[in-house]
Amino acid sequence: MKLSRLYSDQPEFFTPIVFNGVTNASINVVFARITKPKDPSKDSHNLGKTTLIHLLDFLLLKHLDKEHIFLRHSALFAKFTFYLEVQTPRGSFVTIKRSARNHNRASLKKSETSEPDLTGAQDNSWDHHDITIDKARQIFDGYLNLDSIKPWDYRKGVSYFLRTQEDYRDYFQIDKFAKGRDVDWKPYLAHVVGLDATILQAKYQLDDSIADLEKKRAERQAEVQFDEQGYTKLQARISIQQEEVQRSGQLLDKFDFRQQEERMNRHLVREVERRIAEVNSGLYSTEYDLEELRSALKTGLSFKLEDVKQIYEETKSYLPDGLYNDYASLVDFNKKLTHERNALMRKQVKELEAQRENLTKEAQTLNQERIQLLALLGTEDTFKKFKGLQKEHSQQQAELQYLLAQKDRLDKVLAISRDLHQLERDRDEQIERLKDATVNPTSRTKEIQIEFHRLVQKVLDLTGEFYIRVNQSGNVEFKIDTKLARSSREVSSQSEGTSYKKLLCALFDLAILRTYSKEAFYHFVYDDGILEGLDVRKRVLLLEVLRESSVSFGIQCIITVIDADLPRDAGDNRIPFPPGEIILDLHDGGPKGRLFKMREF
Repeated sequence: MKLSRLYSDQPEFFTPIVFNGVTNASINVVFARITKPKDPSKDSHNLGKTTLIHLLDFLLLKHLDKEHIFLRHSALFAKFTFYLEVQTPRGSFVTIKRSARNHNRASLKKSETSEPDLTGAQDNSWDHHDITIDKARQIFDGYLNLDSIKPWDYRKGVSYFLRTQEDYRDYFQIDKFAKGRDVDWKPYLAHVVGLDATILQAKYQLDDSIADLEKKRAERQAEVQFDEQGYTKLQARISIQQEEVQRSGQLLDKFDFRQQEERMNRHLVREVERRIAEVNSGLYSTEYDLEELRSALKTGLSFKLEDVKQIYEETKSYLPDGLYNDYASLVDFNKKLTHERNALMRKQVKELEAQRENLTKEAQTLNQERIQLLALLGTEDTFKKFKGLQKEHSQQQAELQYLLAQKDRLDKVLAISRDLHQLERDRDEQIERLKDATVNPTSRTKEIQIEFHRLVQKVLDLTGEFYIRVNQSGNVEFKIDTKLARSSREVSSQSEGTSYKKLLCALFDLAILRTYSKEAFYHFVYDDGILEGLDVRKRVLLLEVLRESSVSFGIQCIITVIDADLPRDAGDNRIPFPPGEIILDLHDGGPKGRLFKMREF
C-alpha cells in the first residue's frame, strides 16, 4: 500500500502532490524554508507539514472528532473536495473522493493503472458513489486486502505510519490509543511482531470476564452478612436454630414452659447480659478515643522559627544561614506532617462516630430484649406466658427463615466464586502460553529484532534490542533498549531527549516495514520533523537509511524538514535535497508558501 497522488477541486488553493515511490525509488521530502529569519511574526512550523498528515488520514477515511481542522474551520473548507490515489499491494490503484463539507460520505474508484485528474468525473463513473464512511472503509479494505494484518482492517495500523509529533511519546502506543485500553492495540501489535495474538486476546477476554464476575460477586456479597469463610458456621447455626424451633414448638403444644424458661434464662444471662456489658465497654472506649482525638486536633504546631531567631538576637549569638535554613526546612516538614496527621485523625473521628452510633443502636435493642425476657420470666399468668412464648417461637421461626435466606444468597456467591476460580485457572493457562511464546520467539519476531538492531547500529552506533516479555501481572510488554556497542551498559533514551526517542520510533517502524516489504502490508511511512534536534551526523546516516529503504525495500519514505534541520557536511555546509526528492516546497513568505494557499487558520 502506497500513496500515489493527492489533489483537490481547488488547485489555486491546494497544489497537487505527486508522491515518489510509485514510479521511482526516491524519498519524499516536505520541505519548509525560512525566508525571513529575523521576522518574529513568521513561523516555519505553521506552514502545513503536520496538516498534510491529517489530510492524508482524512482521505484514508478516518472518522472526524470535533478538533479536526475541517470541523473547527468548516466555513473555510466548505468548498473543498479532496482526492487521494492509492496503490494497492497488488499494483492496482484506488481513488478516494471525500469533501470537507459532506465528510460523512465518500466515493471510490478502482483502476488497473493510475487515473488522470478525476475532479470532473461524473457521478456514475465512480464504482461506489457517495456511500457512508463505514461502507467505504469496508470496500477499500477489500481492495487493499492486507492479508498480513488479518483479522484487522487497514485502519487499525495506518496511524503507525502517519506519525505526528504526538505519536512519538511511546515507541509502541501511538496517540490515538493513548486514552484507550491495552486490548485496543496490544493484540494487533503482537500479531505484527510475530506473537500469537489469539493468546493475548483470550487473556484480555478472561480479564474482562473475571472483572465482571468479581463485580457481580461483590454485589451479591453485599446482600449477605456472612462471607465465604463463614459458610460452615452459618450451616451450624441453621442446624441449631432448626432444632430450637422444633423443640420449642413441641413444648408449646404440651404447655410445658419449664424447659423454655430455663433456655430463656440461660440466653438472658449468657448472651444478652454478656453482650450488653461488651457494648457498654465498647461505648466507653469509643467515647474516650473520640475525646483524645478531638483534643489532639486542637493542638497545632508549637515550634516557631521567629522565636528561635529572637532568642539568638537577644543573646547576641550568631545564627548561621545554613542553620537557619535547616530550621526552616524542619518547620516546613512539621507543617506537612501535622497536615497529614490531622487528616488521618479526622478520618478516625468519623469512623469512631459511626462505630458509636452502631453500638448505641445495638445497646437499645439489647436492652429492649432484656426487658421483654424479664417480663416474660416474671409473669405468673399462664395464658400471658403462653402468648409470650408463642411470640418468641415465631421469632425463632423468622430467624430460621432469615438464616436460610442468607444461606441461599451465600450459595450464589459461592457458585460465582467457583466460576471465578475456573476463569482464573484459564487465565493462568493463557499467561503460561504467553510466556512460552515470548521465550520461544517466531522467525518473524527474530527478523524484526535483527533488522531493528542493524538500523540502530548503522544510525546510532549502538546495540538496539527489541524484545517482548510478560510482566508480573501477566501482561505483555514490548520493550526497546539500547546499549553501547561491545558493552553491557544501557543507554538511557531519556538522557538523549525527545529527538533520540523519536529516532528510535522511526527506526522501529522501518524495521517492521522492511520485514514486511514483500507482503501485502503498508509500504509507506510519514515521519513529521524526524531530523529536528538530531546531531548533524545522525541526520546524514538516517537519510542514508531512508534512501536505502526506498531503493532496496520499496518503502515509500515521507519526511518533513525545515531548512534549519538540513544535514551538513564535514565543513558544516548544508547538504541540500536533490530537487526530485522535494514533493512539496513550503515557505514563510506569505499564503503562496503554505499547504493551503490562504490566510492562516
